[in-house]
Amino acid sequence: MASVKERAATRCQLALALGFSAGLAFVGPAEAQTPTCTYTYSFDYLRTVTNPPPSDRQEIMDLLHRYNWALDDANSQGMDAMLTDDVSYELCDAGTTQIEKKTGKAQLVEYLDAINQEMGNKSRRRHIESNTLLNAIDADTVEGKSTVVVTIQFTGIETPVLDYTATMVTKFKRDAGVWKFAMIVLLPDGPKVILRAR
Repeated sequence: MASVKERAATRCQLALALGFSAGLAFVGPAEAQTPTCTYTYSFDYLRTVTNPPPSDRQEIMDLLHRYNWALDDANSQGMDAMLTDDVSYELCDAGTTQIEKKTGKAQLVEYLDAINQEMGNKSRRRHIESNTLLNAIDADTVEGKSTVVVTIQFTGIETPVLDYTATMVTKFKRDAGVWKFAMIVLLPDGPKVILRAR
């Protein structure tokens, strides 16, 4: 019977063979040391939300769409203008285990750049956002919740494949009169996976 170390090495080789853009890779027992997600998911959005004024809502929705287009186009140009200086980003495995945690604009843009460079040359991604609810906390703070479906179009096949589905929890702050992301938390629906496309 193979040892834990041998099984971990085999998993690593398999992940490398599949390639960075191969969608989802299963996480085994070796990753059990990963920290817990700091964001706690709740069902508060089943309550009545307080919509921001129409002009603010439109600007925030445009911001969400520009962010997703930047990911789809594998281009972070202008991304820094979408983020507050102290923005936080967290990727959690089914909402419980922390896979990634980035704090601050520079760290997040560097992280997204790395993903864009790797994914942009091998595939075409589509981040499809829907069911967005926005809740105004005050005149300069809005929290959001969206459903995200991400597909990948590989160069060798005719139709895209589903990469993952997730809940995207956000917080927006008005910064010098412009709405920006202050927090992004991605909570994929599938357990025990590491997302490749983000």
